[in-house]
Amino acid sequence: MATTIREIWTEQHIVSWEETTVDNHLSITALDRVLLQAAVDHAEHLGFGFTNTSKEDLSWVLFRINIQINRLPAWKEKYKLFTWPSRVGALTAFREFEIRDEQDALLAAATSEWSVINLKTRRPRRMSTLEHLYDHLTEKVALNEPFFKLDPDIEFEELFSVKIRYSDLDMNGHANAGKYFDWLSDAVYEQYGHNRMAFISFNYFQECLLNDTVSIQKSRDGSGYIRGFKKETGKTAFWAKVEMQP
Repeated sequence: MATTIREIWTEQHIVSWEETTVDNHLSITALDRVLLQAAVDHAEHLGFGFTNTSKEDLSWVLFRINIQINRLPAWKEKYKLFTWPSRVGALTAFREFEIRDEQDALLAAATSEWSVINLKTRRPRRMSTLEHLYDHLTEKVALNEPFFKLDPDIEFEELFSVKIRYSDLDMNGHANAGKYFDWLSDAVYEQYGHNRMAFISFNYFQECLLNDTVSIQKSRDGSGYIRGFKKETGKTAFWAKVEMQP
C-alpha cells in the first residue's frame, strides 16, 4: 500500500518535565529541538532527508532561523506542531513552522533557512541537485520577519565561555543545534534574569568542533545581540538578536 504524502507535517506534543524551565514552560532549547526534529522527520518522509543525502556524503545544515514567540506552552500542556518546505534558492532552502495550542491559537511561528554540505569537503551543494526537493513546496510562509544582518561595528563583551565536549556532538561531528540554544538561554538569563523572549533571530556561521572553546558574548550597547566567538580561530560561530517580552 502506497504511503500518503503529507505536504504539511503535523505532530501532537505534550510538554514533558525535562523540557521545562524554572517557570514551568517549554524551554527555548526544547522548542528548538522539537522544531528541528520535525524538520528531520518530514524531510525523511518526503525523500530528501539524511537517509538519502548521506548516500552521497551530504547532510542538511541549519543556516539561520527566526522565531516569533507569543506564548510557550506550560508543563503537561498539549500543543500541535506544523512544518512544511516553502522556498528554494540556489544554495539554500526554506522551511516554515507553526505551533498552536488545543484551541488553535498560534503560540509560535518560525522560518528557517538550510543548506546542504558535503561531509568530506564541508562545502555547500546546489539545491537543484537534490532529488524530490522541488516536488513538495508550499507557498505559505509562517513568519515574514526579515533575517537581521550583524553590524560589524557592534562591540561585544564576554559573559562566559564553553568548551565543546564529546556529549555535545551530533552525527555530523559538530555541536548539535540545541547546544547553541542552551548557550543563548544562559546568555539571556545573565542579562535579563529570565528567558521570556518574544523574538529570536539565530544565525549559524562556523561549526563548533570537539575541544573548541567558544566565548559567549553580549553587545555592549544593549541592543540584544549575542554571539559565540571561537577563541582558537578568532571567528564567529553564531550570532543572535533577541527581543524580550514586556
